[in-house]
Amino acid sequence: MGDIKLNTRYLQSNRGIIKILQIIFGFIICSLLCGNWWGGRSCFGEGRLGFCSGLNFVVVIINIVLFVINFLNISSIKLEKTYSVVACVLFLIASALMIWFVIENNSGRGWLISSTVLIVVEFFLFLWDVKILQGEASN
Repeated sequence: MGDIKLNTRYLQSNRGIIKILQIIFGFIICSLLCGNWWGGRSCFGEGRLGFCSGLNFVVVIINIVLFVINFLNISSIKLEKTYSVVACVLFLIASALMIWFVIENNSGRGWLISSTVLIVVEFFLFLWDVKILQGEASN
């Protein structure tokens, strides 16, 4: 078994920067949805918002684990390709659900619109990651 070495170049690569942004935006989405929703009593209540909040929560945890794995220079490309494609599709669905919720409730609440924008940004970050992993964009 090979030695595990720190891969500091990962932090400078597009994939490393994408992963850091996904984690930061994920924490912001969590704080916006969970802190403002019914006074912070529940993050997983209403169906559409609950799906988005739950998805984001799980993805933040997985992103942290993958960040550490990549930083330790452990190769998991197949797993990451599958994960990025699935997360991309799920964030596309989450984006549509959030937009639907905002329009249906005629909501002008800044925290809800900010959450929606950040979920759309997460979708594009995952899409970019998928393109890098498939060799369609540079790392």
